[in-house]
Amino acid sequence: MKWVEKYAPKTLGEVLGNAKPKAEIEVWAKKWSDGQPQKPLLLLGSPGIGKTTIAHLVGKEYFSETIEVNASDKRSYDILKRSIGEASKTRSLFHSGYKLLIMDEVDGINGRDDSGGVRAINETIKDTKQPLIMMANDPYSKRLTTIKNKCQTIKFTKIHTNTINAQLKRICQQEDIHYDVEALKQLSKQSNGDLRSAITSLEAIVDNSKKVTIDSLNVISQKDGEQNVFDTVRTVLKSKTPEHVIDAMRVEAQPQFLIELIAENIPREYERVDEIAKAYEMIALADLNLGRAFRTQNYTYWKYAFLFMGRGVAAAKRQTYKKFARYTNSTVYARLSKSRKRKNLIEAVTTKMSKKLHTSPKELEKQLPYYTVLFEDNEEAYDLKEYFKLEDEEVKLFRSRKIPASVEKNRIKQLQKKQKEEEKAIQKAKKEAQKKAKDKTTKKAQSSKTTGIVKEDNLEDKPIKTNSEPKLDDVTESKKQKEVDEKTSNKESSRENNKTTKVSSTESTEKTTKEEKGDEKSSKKDKPKSKQTTLFDF
Repeated sequence: MKWVEKYAPKTLGEVLGNAKPKAEIEVWAKKWSDGQPQKPLLLLGSPGIGKTTIAHLVGKEYFSETIEVNASDKRSYDILKRSIGEASKTRSLFHSGYKLLIMDEVDGINGRDDSGGVRAINETIKDTKQPLIMMANDPYSKRLTTIKNKCQTIKFTKIHTNTINAQLKRICQQEDIHYDVEALKQLSKQSNGDLRSAITSLEAIVDNSKKVTIDSLNVISQKDGEQNVFDTVRTVLKSKTPEHVIDAMRVEAQPQFLIELIAENIPREYERVDEIAKAYEMIALADLNLGRAFRTQNYTYWKYAFLFMGRGVAAAKRQTYKKFARYTNSTVYARLSKSRKRKNLIEAVTTKMSKKLHTSPKELEKQLPYYTVLFEDNEEAYDLKEYFKLEDEEVKLFRSRKIPASVEKNRIKQLQKKQKEEEKAIQKAKKEAQKKAKDKTTKKAQSSKTTGIVKEDNLEDKPIKTNSEPKLDDVTESKKQKEVDEKTSNKESSRENNKTTKVSSTESTEKTTKEEKGDEKSSKKDKPKSKQTTLFDF
């Protein structure tokens, strides 16, 4: 078994160094175990200082199981979603409690081989229901820009040389190794705060004789002192010795980012105008050589770029300044991102407004300063926002502050009032129209009544049709009139019937008399004429 694994800490109490970060991680783990979900952890620091070890010990002491994504695996979108993405949404089948998810070297995701890896991590952070710990070596990596805001970041520092020296002494005592004190001190310094590297180097230099001397250190090479970016900037701006500057330039950072960082902090350190001018002249030469390297694909120009931005800027000052200067990150990239956002915002706003104004977006872009004046008034700004259908983020293009909510409330109240007034006006117009219609019908009814009285002598009684509804008195009077008319008609009909019966009776009597007379005449005609009349003749 390797000594790194053999003498690795078994509990959190055995972990060396970084006491404050360790306490923060324990508080985070206790809250998770008590059922209080927390943000994922992002552990930042150089390799070999105990980030991964602490993460595994936390999983062992506070959670049911641990799932880790190894750095050697390809971390594409599909692989991450299948492994850590699915595990973040489900609980363990065989254990109760939460399971800890560990993902190492998040900043090492490559753009080609690990396509979609950062997107998968962001989706996992958003949807996770399990505790998640991620580790990264470079705190200034661009791949961490979207991840940092969603996590609780904890920075680890390098382990002190004395702490490493004490651990090496304990290992030598347990392995029965005779050691030289100065040799262990030298080995502790060469490790540059990396305890894992120091233990590995100690195992390498121990031979069969089990002795460690200063001559034994010649077997191993000194660990490359990979500096932090801000440590590099501090060394370049503070030191004048070329050897220190060359060592400080051994940093894993893009040359363009390093140029921007040094150029940003030159005025914070240098005070004389001639020193600042000379330093920026060196930065310009470094940028020129860097551009040649990218243009010609001849990366030997990088050598000159690092010399100008390192030794050239350091030699620009007459003497070192013994003062504290707070260094900051470069603002160039932030400004570029802001300008890009502004361009996208202008494009979105002009496309919306051009449809309403029937102009081209490019022509409308020239008129945007005039709209900033129009958007100063709150009510006008609200009207323009509603007319162009702009969002709150798009309104920020014309004014820095938001439109007050009271303006919208007042406008809604005014619209409601207008709607009520319009409804009242419509109802009033309807009532007036109904009144006019009634008046017209009544006038027509009256005119029809008057015309009906004139024509009563010549025409038969006919019901007069009117559009207006009859009143109760009129109905009763009409009923009475009908009854009277019916009575009179009945009387007249009876009289006519009597007349007809009389006439028929007289006619029948006349007919009978005529018939009788006719019969008598016929009988007289039929009788033979006699000269003498007798009694029988009568």
